[in-house]
Amino acid sequence: MPENNGKPDGPHPKLDLVAPAPEPSLPPVIPPQTNTPFQFNQQVNIQQIPPKVWDKLSAEQIFDLSKAIVAQVEAMDSRHFELAREKASSAATTKRQSVIIGGVLALAGLAAATYLAASGNGIVGGIIATFLATIIAVVIGSRFVGD
Repeated sequence: MPENNGKPDGPHPKLDLVAPAPEPSLPPVIPPQTNTPFQFNQQVNIQQIPPKVWDKLSAEQIFDLSKAIVAQVEAMDSRHFELAREKASSAATTKRQSVIIGGVLALAGLAAATYLAASGNGIVGGIIATFLATIIAVVIGSRFVGD
C-alpha cells in the first residue's frame, strides 16, 4: 500500500471473505421394496418392458398386463383424438369469427369511403378505399398462400 500513498488498491476496500460452511450431506435414497416385478408408471410413460420381466410372469399375469397396456394405449389415443377434435373446432370457430369481423370492418370502411366521395371529399374517400382494397387483397392472398 505504500505505493498508493496509503490508499487501497481499487475503488473498493478489500474484504475478508469467510469460506461458506459445507452443506450437510443427505443420506442416500433407498427405493422401496415391492412385490411386483415391474411397475407400470404412467408419469414416466415406460413403453418397453424388459425381456427378463416377461420370463418371470405367469401366463395370467402376462395377459392382465397386456390388457392394461392396451387399455392405456386406447385411452391415450382417444384423449389425443378428443384434443385434436377440440383444437380443430376451436380453430374453425376462430377463423370464422375473424372472417366475419374483417368483412364487417371492410364493408364499414368502403361505406365510409363511398360517403366521403359522395359528400365532396373524393380524395380522402379514394385514399381510404385504396388502403382497404390493399389490405383485403393482402389478406385474401395470404389465405391462398398460407393455408
